[in-house]
Amino acid sequence: MPSAAQHHRSTTTRRALVAAVGALGVGALAACSAPGGSAGVSSSQAVPSAVSTSIGTDPVTLELYDGQGLKPLDDALIAAFTKKYPNVTITPTYDPDNVTTQNQPRQLASATPPDLVRVISVTAGTKNNLLTNLDKYAEAYGWDALPASQLAQFRAENGVAGSGSLYAKASGFTMTGLYYNKSLATKVGMSTPPTTLAELTGYMDKAKAQGLTPMVVHNKEGGGVFPFQLLLNTLMGPEKVSQWVFNAPDATIDDPAGVEAATTVAQWQKAGYFPESVNALDATAADALFASNKGLFFPWGNWDAANLDKTMPNQVGFFPFPSAKDGVGPAAMSDAATAFGIPAKSQHKDAAAAFLNFLSSDEARQIAVDAGFMPTGTSDQQAPTVKDGSVLADVTTAFSAVSEAGGQVPFVQNATAGINNRAWNPESQLLYAGRETPQQFVTNVQAKYDEELQR
Repeated sequence: MPSAAQHHRSTTTRRALVAAVGALGVGALAACSAPGGSAGVSSSQAVPSAVSTSIGTDPVTLELYDGQGLKPLDDALIAAFTKKYPNVTITPTYDPDNVTTQNQPRQLASATPPDLVRVISVTAGTKNNLLTNLDKYAEAYGWDALPASQLAQFRAENGVAGSGSLYAKASGFTMTGLYYNKSLATKVGMSTPPTTLAELTGYMDKAKAQGLTPMVVHNKEGGGVFPFQLLLNTLMGPEKVSQWVFNAPDATIDDPAGVEAATTVAQWQKAGYFPESVNALDATAADALFASNKGLFFPWGNWDAANLDKTMPNQVGFFPFPSAKDGVGPAAMSDAATAFGIPAKSQHKDAAAAFLNFLSSDEARQIAVDAGFMPTGTSDQQAPTVKDGSVLADVTTAFSAVSEAGGQVPFVQNATAGINNRAWNPESQLLYAGRETPQQFVTNVQAKYDEELQR
C-alpha cells in the first residue's frame, strides 16, 4: 500500500471482513499438533491452582505470537511493558496476517508454545485445554471491573463462547458506526448526530432531495452487511446478536427482528439512499465517494479515522448508530485488535498475565489510541489524549458510550468458517439487487449457518 494509513486500514478491514471468516473454523486445526507437539493438555495445566501478581526480579523471557498487521501496536506495548519491568524480555514473532488463522492453532498446540498467543477462536483453544483459564488472574487483578462487553468475546463454557470462564484479554478494539460529512450535515439541518432511527431516516430523505448520496455503502466485498448488522444490533439487542455469532444453541436471525433489519435495508435501497452501483463498489471507491463531498453518512469503522483525518481534515465526524428501539443503548460491532491468551503449557504464566493486565493500564490505553484502536479499560480511568476535533476523538467518545452500555457486538461475518463467502456476501448482493426478499435473505443466511454447524 502507498501509505502507512492505508496499510493500517487495509489490514484491519481484512481482519474484520475477510481474513476472520476462517476464525471460528479452526477447531480441527487446534486438535492437530505442531511437529513435536501435543494436542491434549491436562486440566491442571489449563487451570492454575495458584496465581501471583508479582513477577519477581529474576530474568524472564516471554515469547509472543501475533499477525504482522499488529506489529506497530505490539512493539509499542512491549517496549512500554519491558521498561516498566526491566527483568522481562518479550520476543515477538509476527506471521503474515493471511496465515495466522492456519498457524495460530499449531502455535497453541505446540509442546513449547509462545507465552502470549493471538487467540482467534476461544472455543477451539479450550476444546483440548490448550488455553489457560484466566479466572484467578481476573480476580487477582480486578479485571471483572471492566465493562462486561469488553470480556464477553473471550469467555467460553461447554464449547460456546460469550459466557463462562475468561481465556483472553484484548490489546484494544475496533469500533464501527457512522461517519458523517459536517458541511453536508449543516445543509440538511443536522446540528447534532441523530439518536433515533427516525431522525437518521429524515436526514437521509433531505440529503436525497438535494442530490446527495445519503449513505455511502459498498457491497462488492460484503460491506453492505454493515448497515444490516448495525440495525440488527439495536432491533435484536446486543446479547442475542452476540449469541448468534458465538453459536449458542438455537440462536437465529430468522425472526421478526432479523426480517425488520433486512426490510429496512431493502427500503433504504429502494428509496435511493445508497449509491446506484452499491454492489460494484469496494472500500477504496467508497472512501473516494465520501471524500468527494457527495455522501452524508458512511457506515464503517475506526480503521478509516486516520485516513479521513488526513484527506478531509476537520470535515468529518463520527457517532454510534442510533437506536431503533426505546430502552436499547448504543451498540456496534467491536472486535479485538488482538486477543492475547496464555497457552496452558506456558512456563511463565504470572509474567504473561502481568502483560495482559498492563493492556488496560493508562499507558497502554494511550498506545492503543495512538495506533488507531479503541482502548480497553474502565470509564473512570484517565482518558487517552486525542487531538481535539479529530475524527478519532469522535470515535473514541462513541466507543466509550457503546462500551459502558454493554453494546460491543462481534461481527456476524465471524460466526462460522464459511458464512462470509457462502452466505453474507452473495445473499447481501441479492438483497441489494432486489432479487430476494428480506425474509429470503435472513432465511438463506440462517440455513447456511445451520448447515455449517451441522444443526
